[in-house]
Amino acid sequence: MDLESRIHSVRDHLVIDMDARKWCCLPYPEHPKGCPNYGLHASCPPNVVTVDKFINLNSSATRFIIVRFDLASHVEKMKRLHPKLSDRQARCLLYWQPKVRTLQKRLIGLWLDDYAKPENYVFTLIPEAMGVNVFATLDKLSVTYERQPVNYVTKVALVGEKK
Repeated sequence: MDLESRIHSVRDHLVIDMDARKWCCLPYPEHPKGCPNYGLHASCPPNVVTVDKFINLNSSATRFIIVRFDLASHVEKMKRLHPKLSDRQARCLLYWQPKVRTLQKRLIGLWLDDYAKPENYVFTLIPEAMGVNVFATLDKLSVTYERQPVNYVTKVALVGEKK
């Protein structure tokens, strides 16, 4: 799996916008009401707490753990292995997202082991659900990404001191 990762301090760059929580309700193919998990899981809005109640936003230890996944290579590989797959099927996140999330968790653990006391920290793999505008924050950090991924996917986790 072709991955690139980065860790960025976001203390002075984090863009909080509670409208980001509504992104989960935006329609996408075969899901006219948005994500089917909305309201069902503890990590999904409206059940999940907002970021200001989750982490200490004044802490200098607040970080984005960013993993960039090479989607184009993945699609090529999937189509080689399964020639009858459509482009949409080859891009399906069910095939790649679990591995990327595992890597995010491993990187979070490594960062905490090196720089912090893990028992004082929390993380989320879905900062948008807590009201973080990930796109605007990445823009402030000058991190490139594809908003509608074609070549690569940029997955972001947020780590910070417990509130």
